[in-house]
Amino acid sequence: MPAPPQPRPRGTPNRTLFMAGAVGNFIAAGTSIPFAVFALFFAFGFGFGIFGFFSVIALTAVVLMATALVIQLIGFYGFWKNYGSHMGIATFLFGLVAIGVFLGAMALVFVSRDFLSAIAYVAGYVLLGVMFILDGVAFLVNRHFVLPGASIATGVLFIIAGGFVCSLLFAPVGGLVAMPAFIIGGIILVNAPIPVLYAPQQEYPPTGGARPPFPP
Repeated sequence: MPAPPQPRPRGTPNRTLFMAGAVGNFIAAGTSIPFAVFALFFAFGFGFGIFGFFSVIALTAVVLMATALVIQLIGFYGFWKNYGSHMGIATFLFGLVAIGVFLGAMALVFVSRDFLSAIAYVAGYVLLGVMFILDGVAFLVNRHFVLPGASIATGVLFIIAGGFVCSLLFAPVGGLVAMPAFIIGGIILVNAPIPVLYAPQQEYPPTGGARPPFPP
């Protein structure tokens, strides 16, 4: 059987990246269901001039989820920094773009409040669903470096949740599925091992010359 892949850290490994990503996952877990239920209402409610209590909830859920997802992406940057995962850095970059488009569309809804701004907001919402799918793929690709079973479960849940979010119609189901994915993903990042970088050992001639006392 082929040997499992070995981590290739990009510089000095940093556990703080995983800890920050875990915090983002836990915050997103608490926001995922209200976000999936009310976020679309934010687009069409403000777009058609419908204000009130539900719009406030929707706005709060949108802002909290966007903030949590930005923090969560730090963990995927950690996959690249600590393990050299190309999927990790790709997820990180795509996630920043998706969240940027989503927040820009949200600002557009505030300014124009028309049907076109609502459509732009929905497009940003779909990009977040695609980001969930990439999150799942990143966990699957890096399963050899972290908790394998939990990583596979998290990857599958994220992919399913992202598919539901992209469908729009079943977005609340996607939020329900994403909640355990965020929780398990946070646990994985908290327990993710950090590669140890060993300095090359000094070579000594086979005969002659005294070895320095250990440790050198």
